Amino acid sequence: MTEPDELPRPRDYALQEELDALRAQEREGHLTPAEQRRAEQLERRLRTDEHEAEVRDRETRVRHETREQRARHRR
Repeated sequence: MTEPDELPRPRDYALQEELDALRAQEREGHLTPAEQRRAEQLERRLRTDEHEAEVRDRETRVRHETREQRARHRR
């Protein structure tokens, strides 16, 4: 994913669109085993991207809070 103040990357949209299309095929009963594996792969990749974004957000917040604390102590 992306930083909190950035727009999602085009890749994220593309992966989600492909996954949505595969899910639609699955609902219609037309999903092949290869397509099922691809859907699972896309789901994992999107979850991983989301988790990595959350970790980055948390680290950014901690860095910002640490800077603020140091600035207060220097006064």
